[in-house]
Amino acid sequence: MANSGTTRRQSGISMVEVLVSLTLSMILTLVVAQIYSSNRQAYRLQEAQSRIQENGRFALELLTKNLRRVGNMGCHTAKPAVNMPAVFVNASPSPTISTVTAIQGNDASTTISGYPVSSSSFSSANWTPAAPSSINAAVAGTDIFSVQFAEPCGGYLQAPVSANASTLSILSSNTCPSSAVTSELVLSDCGSIEVFRAESLSQSTVNNTPVTQIKIGIDSNNPPAKVSNTQPFFRFDHNQDAEVMLFRSYTYFIGLFNSSEPTLYQIDNVAATTPQPIIEGVEDMQLLYGIDVNKLDGSVDQYLTASDVDAKNGWANVIAVRVDLVLRSTGADGDNVTVAKSNACNGTPVTDNRLRRCYSFTINLRNPRA
Repeated sequence: MANSGTTRRQSGISMVEVLVSLTLSMILTLVVAQIYSSNRQAYRLQEAQSRIQENGRFALELLTKNLRRVGNMGCHTAKPAVNMPAVFVNASPSPTISTVTAIQGNDASTTISGYPVSSSSFSSANWTPAAPSSINAAVAGTDIFSVQFAEPCGGYLQAPVSANASTLSILSSNTCPSSAVTSELVLSDCGSIEVFRAESLSQSTVNNTPVTQIKIGIDSNNPPAKVSNTQPFFRFDHNQDAEVMLFRSYTYFIGLFNSSEPTLYQIDNVAATTPQPIIEGVEDMQLLYGIDVNKLDGSVDQYLTASDVDAKNGWANVIAVRVDLVLRSTGADGDNVTVAKSNACNGTPVTDNRLRRCYSFTINLRNPRA
């Protein structure tokens, strides 16, 4: 009997088809991986750029604000500082107060030869004039500067203050003395300035008005230099339009946070605190000081380094400050974000792949020679 079954056909795929499928899958995987890598690199670059811009704006705003306030001592600012300071009490700790100028810089004796910056042994002699004693570590080759000014805090007198008085009263709606023996205060009118520290604070009511009474004191065993009064009372009469303000004194420098990240530090000279990191990624800071040589027209005649200004005893003639900053990308997305370059934005050689941006700005001092 003849076999009448249908012919069976081969099922499945051939080896050629398998190889073609594997090849296409590998190509697709590589394309996806390349897209992911490119997007990741673009994200890291964008994140680094955003961080630099954010830190740069913060640095510009902070330094600009405090440089513009240099020398402000209230109404008296417009006059020669013949009476500043008249009183300075409870001298320890105390800020460095100049009776001639409210700004001083320290020029680095060396220059930064390349980025990234590295830690180095600190010596105050590496700056001219010598770096402030409150600094125990700073990046060699970067500049340092200090400013002082009075900051309004709503300290309006409730009544006039007479010479030889040891207390004053201000309206309680103020932000001036946070607590006794911690804040330097300024009593200023258009005739004189008196810098003092509160020995005690008390709250009371005068004519149904809440007031804060401040009593001044004195450390007679350790009076600071250049102080004309060493007694616990005011030397001058002050009308009720005089104002009590907070005395501010800050120093700025570049240090290495955790021994690796260059950071802009601030020292509160009044509170005598340790240096505080405020803006990361600030790798370099250089300053030039605009000098009014003829002292007549209020215009900058030349820009000098801090060492040149100091050599000419010209701090009282500084009327402008030019600041140059170099900021670099930071954090996990800060390294290897761009193609390696031979030079940074300011021409300094670099040996890493971090992104860098230069910021340069000039600030005219509103209260020169104050």
